[in-house]
Amino acid sequence: MRLRRAGAGTRREAPEVAEPRVPDRTIERLLGVRKQRLERFERERREVREHWRGRRAAQRLAKLAWRNAREGAAEHWRQARARFFAMETDSRQFRAAQGGYERMTRDTAQRLLAWRERAGESRAAGSAFFAAHHRLAEARRQQEKLDILRQHIKETERRHDD
Repeated sequence: MRLRRAGAGTRREAPEVAEPRVPDRTIERLLGVRKQRLERFERERREVREHWRGRRAAQRLAKLAWRNAREGAAEHWRQARARFFAMETDSRQFRAAQGGYERMTRDTAQRLLAWRERAGESRAAGSAFFAAHHRLAEARRQQEKLDILRQHIKETERRHDD
């Protein structure tokens, strides 16, 4: 009969070592997607703002064209009346000037309609800009909340590891 040594033939159990936890990258991935979304919203807002500025410039030009046409028609009529009452023109010339004035007023009315149309386009572009601006602001708030949440999770993990 052989004597067995006390530890011979028995397996030693490995000491329990805490396995390193695999860090959860879900929030980082979410933040990456949100960051891309934020960049897209910023780009869209820039594009919409440029479009709005273009519409406002077109509206301003249409308004100036209408004002110039209105003032030109009024000046034409003033001069025609002044020449007629000063007896510098006859009734035929006065009627021709009156026809010219009526054509100018129709042109002025068309320019007024064009200006109002441009004003509607400008208002719509402004609304689109402010909608994009609010989307961007909301996305920034969500990004900030996620940053705070990530920071809180990291602090909690550090406290847990210690």
